[in-house]
Amino acid sequence: MIPIGSLPERERSALSRLRQILGESGLMRASLFLLHNTCGKQGCRCMRGKRYRHISWYVSQSRKGKLRRKFVPLTQLDEVRRWLERYREIRLLLDQVSEEYWKRLGKPKKGRRRTTKHPRA
Repeated sequence: MIPIGSLPERERSALSRLRQILGESGLMRASLFLLHNTCGKQGCRCMRGKRYRHISWYVSQSRKGKLRRKFVPLTQLDEVRRWLERYREIRLLLDQVSEEYWKRLGKPKKGRRRTTKHPRA
């Protein structure tokens, strides 16, 4: 394992932020969207047309190949947005760390020469 102090700055800061985010509560892989619904009551305004429909917030997520969605109460909307933002930030940070390791892969270490040759088929 490489000591944290010897890691490149970008990787070190990404790992630090990842630890910080994972220490907080709330994380969700989903998409937030608005849905315009009709309730079905005969006397309700929503029966008059699209512009009168009820507006509700939902989150959706694909799981095991199936799409599922769940209603989000207005009282939890800000909290759910924070959960979604944390997930997005974690994905970006993981991509940064992965990119650093991708760059590291295949770089020969100083003072070492490749001595083995691959046999030809």
